[in-house]
Order: sequence, then structure tokens, then C-alpha cells
Amino acid sequence: MDITHLKYFVEVARQKSFTKAAQTLHVSQPSLSKAVRLLEGEWNKQLFRRRGHRIELTNEACAVLPQIEALVRQFEVLEHQMHHTNDTESGELSLGIPPMIGSSFLSPIIRDFMAAYPQISLKVSEHGSPQIAQLVQDNQLQVGFVTLPVSDFTNPDTQTYIFNHQPLYYVMQPDSPFAHYESVTLHEIRKEPLVFFHPSFSLYDIILGRFQEIGVVPQIVAQSNNWDFITELVKSGLGTAILPQTICERLNKEQLVSIPIEPRINWVLGMIWNEQSMIVPAIHLWVNYFRSHVVEERLVHGEDPGPAPTILCDSK
Repeated sequence: MDITHLKYFVEVARQKSFTKAAQTLHVSQPSLSKAVRLLEGEWNKQLFRRRGHRIELTNEACAVLPQIEALVRQFEVLEHQMHHTNDTESGELSLGIPPMIGSSFLSPIIRDFMAAYPQISLKVSEHGSPQIAQLVQDNQLQVGFVTLPVSDFTNPDTQTYIFNHQPLYYVMQPDSPFAHYESVTLHEIRKEPLVFFHPSFSLYDIILGRFQEIGVVPQIVAQSNNWDFITELVKSGLGTAILPQTICERLNKEQLVSIPIEPRINWVLGMIWNEQSMIVPAIHLWVNYFRSHVVEERLVHGEDPGPAPTILCDSK
């Protein structure tokens, strides 16, 4: 049994396709098929069965897949550690960020982190929260930022750090009949045109779920994944919007009015990572730097800093 063969098996299981797995791994499909056959011969077990143009894991393969994924992760972490033993402030760091989070909160922190650790190579990719959560669990992203809740984590080593918890507000033009309300309910605005979020973002499901709870289908007139574009559409008179408090605080009060929604709907943001990966210096540095930064920001603004972050032993 070879660790490469195990990596190949895990990727085929993820992709449910030898062709796609070969493309992801940058190997030939015959090499991939041969590696799987060798594992099947060594274990005397069939690992995959064909279903038309797709393949699926056998029951025996499903039973051992979590242990094999854990072995592959541990080997990759060990391999990274051995290559960077003498250089604790370098390496690669991959972050997954939803577009709606990055511009409003993370950009300054990333800038300061890179200034403090210029030898680290940073790769940032944008996805919706559900995809980021899956990529972190599949070990294809080191750290992710998500809107919570997301679907249940299947990897028990996935850690979550909640760093932002704020209400959503209803946003409208000053001449709206709701502009002088102290707060508004979803039932009251059920017939109002809404500039809404794209379905790939968690806020779409969160807000839509609240409407469904009261038996209402919102009147969606446009969808976007960009804060600025949503507010511009509201300014133009196309409709109204539901946005997080921090975004509403930046709006021009003469052009747009925002009021709380009751009962309160929260926008909860969290950072997720694999606890076993903290042995990698770049991930260790980022997680501790970010958590410390959040606590400091809360203290500066007179907020409750919450539980003190767990700072692991210094990698220097």
C-alpha cells in the first residue's frame, strides 16, 4: 500500500469519476485506474461499482473512507512540516472568503497580516459559504470564512470561531411608508419589492427561511452578490433590501433609511479550519493572529471580547 494510491482513492471517491479525479490530480486516467486496482487486489475488496456513466463507493469502501481521508491529511501535514521545519514564518496559506464578507471586514486584517509575515504566500478564493465549508472539510482550503449555520460538518476535526454576530436591517428610500417606523416585521413588508441575494449565498436561505416560517413568498425583483450594487438598486427605486447592520451604518442617511427587523434575524460569521492543520506554521500564525485581532477590536470599541482565544505555543 502506497500513500499515493490512498490519495488517488480519496480523490476518485470525492469526484465520483476517474476522469475528473485524473484531471484534478494531473495524472493519466490509466495510472489512476491501476492504483485503485492495486488497492482492491491488496485488500481483496471491490472499492467502486459503476452506475451508468458514474461510479459509486461500495459499502466496504464507504466504511473505510473516513480513516483513509484522515491518514492522507495527516501525511500531508507531516510532509508540509518536514519541508518547513526551519522556516516558521513562511509557507503557503489558502483562504476561502464569500465576496460579501471580504470587502466589508477581512481586507484590512489580511493587509496587516501580510505586512507582519511577508514571506507567507497567500492565495484567496471566493465562494459561497456552503462550498467553502465543503472545501475546508475536503482539505482543499486551509481556512474558510462562512455565514453560519452551514450544513453539518462531517469532519470531526473542523473547528469554528464565531467572530461577528449582528442583526439584519430593512433598507428603503426615505419616502417609503416604513421610513419612520422604529422596526418592521417580515409580514409587514411581505408585498414590498426586494432586491435579494444570490441563491449561492447563505443569507439567501436564512432570510427566505424566515419568510417561509410565516407562510410568505417574498417579492424578489432582482438578485446580486454585491453589497454596493444592491444598495444602488434600492437608491434607483427598483425595490428595498435586507442588509447587515455594519453595511447599513455606511449608507448615506439622506438617500437610504434602515431600520431593525423584528423578530431579530442575525448575520453570524465564523472562521473554520481543520484542527490537525494547526501544525502548519502559516495556518497556525493566521488563526492566532485573526483571533487576537478580533478580541482587540472588540476591546477598542468597548464590546465584550468574549472568551479569550486559545493561543497555541509559539511556533518560533
